[in-house]
Amino acid sequence: MPGERVLLLGSSGSGKSTLVAAICGLVPHSSYARIGGSLALFGMNTLQYQPSQLSRRAGVVFQDPDSQLTMLTVEDEVAFGLENLAVEPQQMEQRIQEALSAVGLLNERGTRVDRLSGGMKQRLVIGAILAMQPDMLVLDEPTSNLDPEGAREVALLLRQLTLSHPQTTILLVEHRLDALVALVSRVLVLDRNGALAVDAATDDAFGPLAEALDQLDVWLPTSTLALRYLRLNAVEAPPSLWSPEHLRALAARNAEAARLLQLWGAPQRSDSTAAPARGSGAPAVTLEDVGFAYQAGRPVLNGVNLQLQRGEMCALVGGNGSGKSTLAALAAGLMRPDRGRVLIEGIDSRRIGAAQIAARVGFVFQNPEHQFVTDRVFDEVAFTLRRTSLDEAEQKQRVERTLQALRLDGLADRNPFELSHGQKRRLSVASMLVAEKDVLIFDEPTFGQDPRALDELLQMVQGLQQRSVAVMIVTHDMELVWRHADRVALLLNGRIARCDSPERLFCDHELLSSAGLELPARLELLRELQLLPAAVRRHEEVR
Repeated sequence: MPGERVLLLGSSGSGKSTLVAAICGLVPHSSYARIGGSLALFGMNTLQYQPSQLSRRAGVVFQDPDSQLTMLTVEDEVAFGLENLAVEPQQMEQRIQEALSAVGLLNERGTRVDRLSGGMKQRLVIGAILAMQPDMLVLDEPTSNLDPEGAREVALLLRQLTLSHPQTTILLVEHRLDALVALVSRVLVLDRNGALAVDAATDDAFGPLAEALDQLDVWLPTSTLALRYLRLNAVEAPPSLWSPEHLRALAARNAEAARLLQLWGAPQRSDSTAAPARGSGAPAVTLEDVGFAYQAGRPVLNGVNLQLQRGEMCALVGGNGSGKSTLAALAAGLMRPDRGRVLIEGIDSRRIGAAQIAARVGFVFQNPEHQFVTDRVFDEVAFTLRRTSLDEAEQKQRVERTLQALRLDGLADRNPFELSHGQKRRLSVASMLVAEKDVLIFDEPTFGQDPRALDELLQMVQGLQQRSVAVMIVTHDMELVWRHADRVALLLNGRIARCDSPERLFCDHELLSSAGLELPARLELLRELQLLPAAVRRHEEVR
């Protein structure tokens, strides 16, 4: 319906992105597909119209911004779509300025697109679509590559759009729900077979139907998760009362509910602190006064000092474009610093051959397709093992065990490039986990994962920590940082501004604000309910 705001949910591989591609005509016009039934966009049968024709009615923002960017500069990218619509030059200038201002890129209009961070690229795509003023806006996980501040900007942008363009229909695929759930009035959920399992009003979906959604392995708002935890622990509370306001009233009159909510919000870290090798001997990776700049560019890193200990999970956080991926690549030995040095197990990485570094350090790229080298899922995971002395039977056993652990065993014969984005991400993780390296560095590994897949991944990582493997996770997921990281390194202005425990870091609100970060959703909810865990309250009192 015109003006309707719909949220589309589903587990990884359920077909959400395929449905989005079908709406804009890429399926089947640009991708092979077997079609059954019909799909109409504003009365236009998508089988009978080309994507170029459908794009005048529906603008689509995909998960991977690089798949949509075609021009050299930011301004040219926004102008490209307008030129194809034959917009008058004077009107085009106004639209470009309004769109770039809306997505926070007005000061970057002359910047080369390839110099933007992943999050900035996604904001550019959204701006280019908004400039074309379509009747329907389809967003496939638009905040997935954004830091918390960028995600808030997108949420605010969408809220403003619902007010300024009330007739614009919005279909949103998203898993960061807290800031966006108030925008939608209807929720659709696909099951693992791609069939429509739930079609309900928002209040019903996240209230009485929350258990059904949980069984379908989709993300839920934080307040719904909190209420479900209380109900699972025998606290009487109607499932329809899932808003923070209702939770506050419940906790005020029920001391047991308040106690359980604090327990629910506590970290769930590994027992890796008890690992015998942790903290003994040389750190797994050490960065000493590291500086780095891309060719003819300003310095990205300037005087970075950081140690990665055996058996710990260190989270690396910071805003979009702060240099997190660059720092991670340097720590993995994939690039050389311009200044300072990177030590791997106490040895300068410049004195270690690439093959020796690769045998010790595994790196999972932010874009999983950048590391695929075969045309079969099984072979992709086995690739690293085939360079070792393991016999074929042991290789096969390891690969099958890893695929099963990450729910990829049913896809062993598929082409990696045909998988959903979440499945591709799990495959890239599997290709590193199978080799049992001493250090594993993950660049945004949680993007595109459903709750079950994320839990399974984190269980595997905790198992690695127990074996004294050093783990670094580059992430925008503050919930993961709070619940699972032993230490957090915050990168700001090219330096490590603070490296501390999550409890201490999340009490430094001024620093978080400067870095464009925010409290984890659980802590934010508990703060609103005045039920912050004792450890956090203690550190805040000290400050």
